Amino acid sequence: MTRLKRQRRERGATIVEAAITMLLLLMFLDGVLEFGRAYNVYHIMTNAAREGARYAVAPQPGTTSLPSTTQVQSEVNSFLTSGGISGATVAVNTTTQTVNAVPLTYTVVQVTAPYNFGVPQLLGLSNTTVNLTTSAEMRNETN
Repeated sequence: MTRLKRQRRERGATIVEAAITMLLLLMFLDGVLEFGRAYNVYHIMTNAAREGARYAVAPQPGTTSLPSTTQVQSEVNSFLTSGGISGATVAVNTTTQTVNAVPLTYTVVQVTAPYNFGVPQLLGLSNTTVNLTTSAEMRNETN
């Protein structure tokens, strides 16, 4: 008779344990997916910076002049737009480094974009926005 009483008191315990475990599992899975999406955005930004640097260091077809900063920024922004990223800022800078007593000019393209994590919003927490930043540097081909 003692066994029967004990089973009645613990009847709903398994369902409660399963609900808590499923909630934790789904939250963990959502976090993994969200960080995977953030990494995907970072990867697209890196590719955009690389494409912008490549575009910036090669002379325009049929000329010996390099593209302007505005043209490079437009190229990077169109790459970002095709990847579904908006609100990014693109900085284009040139630096000169001396290698074996020869001055070489390099172009650095830096891309910064805000990323809004959705997990805290699902939990009713405040907005969590992180600025992702990446850059690419290439040597100018007119050196």
